[in-house]
Amino acid sequence: MKRKKKKVSILSLLALAAVLFTACATDDAETDRQNPKQKPDTAGLTAFSVNNEALPADPTSPTTRVVGEYTGTGIKFYWNGAELVGVGSEVDRDTHEPKFFGADGSDIRDQLKASGKDRTSRATFWFRVGELTASQYPMRYIGNGEYPMLYRAKIERKQEQTKPNDTPNLAQYGDCGTGTAYRQADGNYTFMIDHKASYITFLPYTLQKGVAKSKIEQIKVTADKAVCGIFKFDDNGIDLSSRPATTSDNNHIELKLNNFPIPLTAPNAEANAAIMVIAPGTYSKFTVEYTIHEPIRVGVGENEGGTNVWGTITKEYSNVTFTAGKNKVISQNLQVPEYPADTYYMWDAAVGQHYWKGYEWNSAIPEQDPFFIAYRAHYPKDNTDPRWYREFPDNLPRNADIEAKRSCKDCPNVNELYWYVKKGDFYWDNSLWVCMDHLYHGGTWIKKLSVIAAEEGKSVSDLKNVSPDGIDYRKKRLPTIPSCRVASGHSERKPANINDYFYLPDLGFYDQRGGPGGGHYWSSTPIYLWDSGLQHPIFNRSAYMLICSGTQIDLGSTSASNGCSQRWPADR
Repeated sequence: MKRKKKKVSILSLLALAAVLFTACATDDAETDRQNPKQKPDTAGLTAFSVNNEALPADPTSPTTRVVGEYTGTGIKFYWNGAELVGVGSEVDRDTHEPKFFGADGSDIRDQLKASGKDRTSRATFWFRVGELTASQYPMRYIGNGEYPMLYRAKIERKQEQTKPNDTPNLAQYGDCGTGTAYRQADGNYTFMIDHKASYITFLPYTLQKGVAKSKIEQIKVTADKAVCGIFKFDDNGIDLSSRPATTSDNNHIELKLNNFPIPLTAPNAEANAAIMVIAPGTYSKFTVEYTIHEPIRVGVGENEGGTNVWGTITKEYSNVTFTAGKNKVISQNLQVPEYPADTYYMWDAAVGQHYWKGYEWNSAIPEQDPFFIAYRAHYPKDNTDPRWYREFPDNLPRNADIEAKRSCKDCPNVNELYWYVKKGDFYWDNSLWVCMDHLYHGGTWIKKLSVIAAEEGKSVSDLKNVSPDGIDYRKKRLPTIPSCRVASGHSERKPANINDYFYLPDLGFYDQRGGPGGGHYWSSTPIYLWDSGLQHPIFNRSAYMLICSGTQIDLGSTSASNGCSQRWPADR
């Protein structure tokens, strides 16, 4: 007997029972293969529908909807027309498994047009698959699949969200689910969807004003096995035994964001909630990397512009489990090292009399420029200013003690600097840090003096007293100033044996304006020349310093009137 063809309308709400986040949709391209054809002629057709206003006590009731148990909070899902829904209306004779057929149309676009909205919680789908009279049928929903459709789910490596707390493309990034359609007394069917992908809601925030001035451009997760790719899909959902072999293409997911803000002090879902689809499973190593950028701001107050710095903040986790159909909230306090702005001094100036004393960046007269570019009037100009560098008389005895005694007394001496440059095996690290409530990046890792001494078979005292070339430059009165420059033999990164190293951020330096970038660090050793009779050392109004400039470091010197940093870590 010839089978009578019928079309079936199916209505479903994809709603997970949480109230805080909404993943909505806007794409409805006509030609998208995952977008069923819109409403056909429905005269005489059987309708499959659902009332989504209440959770039913009886799953065969027309008032069914999907509910997922989420950790802390959850996600609401809405239809937008980009989803593929199928009904298992036949049984394969060979496998005895249901054969699924995709919908031939839906009423989603009509609903959106009538409501003027870009989403709907209700949808009707029609199928042209023969007469449907069974009491129930298995259903599948695939947001993004591969051939054979409805038997493969694909989780995308590159995902994007342009608005906070609004994810229009969750379906195309891998959202999927299964369900059962139940026949009603009037011959129509209803069904609910049980989601089978896993989801992450990121709610980053910060306690640092310098980080809060930045925007989030991307969140990237990396794991020890495939988090995306093509998986087999059956009535139980994603078949994790079909997880692809781990590669550099599928071990991470990148979620591109449209410069989301970073709330100060506490999470704020409306400000920056970002949602990612990820393959379920347990990952023994799981890393989240936030790419942030402090943009340049114009038309703002002095010292309130932007540094235009990009960088990443990374958080590592172990043994993280993502359960099918559930959302995991990752609310990370984004923190970076923060350095004080009062460590810039003229060489060995009085303690507390730093370069911008009385004119700090956050004072009533904020002449200390966080961007190191503006000319300022109130820099120290002569020795009548208490911020002036330490001076010496011209008739010093031949063996006078000339090492720093004030603000630079705890800086390493010139011999130590020579060892750092020659044997410090330094690394340049582009990590982020904050100073003066702004974001900066870059610094140098240098091997500790105690480690160098052990490797050289010497004591730390030996290294302080004599440089690598056998000269004690603290006592050497020179007609010319020696310099030493070494390039790094390493790529940009932190050292693996990081406990053997100390870190110097690229704090720059000040004169009446400033020098952005690089690290400029005082030594405790001034530079002296002999007088014409070679009887008395004469202070050259300069001092030795260490210059860290990316992939090279220098033992150099500069005028004692410049504002370099005397901030050396104690464990160096």
